[in-house]
Amino acid sequence: MAHPRPLLIRNARLLTMVDGVDETRGDVLVADGVIRAIGGRIDHADADIIDAADGILMPGFVDTHRHVWQTQLRSVAGDWSLFDYFVRMRMIYSAFYDAEDVWLGNHIGALEALNAGVTTMVDHCHIINSPDHADAALQGLIDAGGRGVFCYGLFGNPRGHDPLVMDTDPGWLVADARRLATSRAFSDQDRMLFGLAPAEAEAMPMADLLREVRLARDLGAHSISLHVAMGAYDQRHRVVQHLADAGQLGPDLLFVHGATLTAAEQAAMAEAGAGLSVTPETEMQMGMGHPLAFTARAAGVRTGLGIDIVSNYAGCMFRQMQMMLQSARARTNAAIEARGEAPRRITPTAREVLRLATLGGAEALHLEDRIGSIEAGKRADLILVRTDTLSMCPTIDAVAAIVLNAAAADVDMVMVDGRMIKRHGALVDVAWPDLAARLQASSTRITTAAGAVDPRPIEAMAAGVFANLI
Repeated sequence: MAHPRPLLIRNARLLTMVDGVDETRGDVLVADGVIRAIGGRIDHADADIIDAADGILMPGFVDTHRHVWQTQLRSVAGDWSLFDYFVRMRMIYSAFYDAEDVWLGNHIGALEALNAGVTTMVDHCHIINSPDHADAALQGLIDAGGRGVFCYGLFGNPRGHDPLVMDTDPGWLVADARRLATSRAFSDQDRMLFGLAPAEAEAMPMADLLREVRLARDLGAHSISLHVAMGAYDQRHRVVQHLADAGQLGPDLLFVHGATLTAAEQAAMAEAGAGLSVTPETEMQMGMGHPLAFTARAAGVRTGLGIDIVSNYAGCMFRQMQMMLQSARARTNAAIEARGEAPRRITPTAREVLRLATLGGAEALHLEDRIGSIEAGKRADLILVRTDTLSMCPTIDAVAAIVLNAAAADVDMVMVDGRMIKRHGALVDVAWPDLAARLQASSTRITTAAGAVDPRPIEAMAAGVFANLI
């Protein structure tokens, strides 16, 4: 529910993220969950006043790809390749999650995102071991209060490890996805939209992938999330090109990673209105190619950023912006230096990466009419970042400070649909000590059980899928 009275945010430094508009100063009026007026001095007799005290008011971040369920496995993937991730996370840890574990992972993971100013998030959820798991995953997100797309994963997780037992008849997943898509969980609210995540686009016959894409469209999925073109792991699958050749590219497709997308594939995506989610830290660590965000954006692709696996990385957008920006600058500078020259200007800019993390993400999800910028008529998904903290004082350039200096601790206020989620630097109505104790107990149980599994037979099996490993 939105705040019961209008909210008037005063004295803010405004980063509206409207193209062509630089930092301004003024007030923002919010009523019934919607931005009603922006800029200058606004007076409203019935409004509750929030003094922004020269804080930076901006749209909430849009995370276009995250596996939220892995929250209680923080740091296990610190030195993993994609092969390690597949063997251990997808084929071992996942089997030991019960429905309560999934609710905890998704709920606390969503709270972590909100605490860091991420107001919209795509959950590519491949921990659906039963209908109860699906319900718990969705409910965990809804209970946290953020906006997003819940992409029901059709990947069949293992049932046991001695020997490895896979679900050989995942037809129940299709039936359950249909059940959940038409349930009251979605019809009773519009903050969380239904999406679908096919099993694995590059590890299945194209006929099967097309069948799952058709299923998603039959169910009215807002987004269809697919991992594709992952560096040398890609092995020239060219999933995007095959979908284009089949006439199946469309605005509901959200491709993830995409480092080895060809120019032709990018052009086809741009024409079809398909989105791309780039997750810089994963791609650089796991050998999945150089993050493509700026290249794809220049090609006209609707492009946003994602955090990906919280079993390794902090669930905030600040670090992903930094990784994306500086890695692209390093690559550009290296090409100049290879010619024996030095750069006169540094590109890309901080403004460009901040756009990817806000309005760009909204565009990738075809939600730019609702979120991603501060404009009258859009939903009031707003964050206020303090400029008087040790890391933010003084703030001379608001854009550069958000991208290169700010952290989750500097986020003073977060609202979604005009409802206060974080205020005065703390989440509202969250009993953290109890949640922390439950999460720790869940983590201990899962990691202990997974630690007893011998990974060598699974590694031998998986080596056939990752044929070009060294």
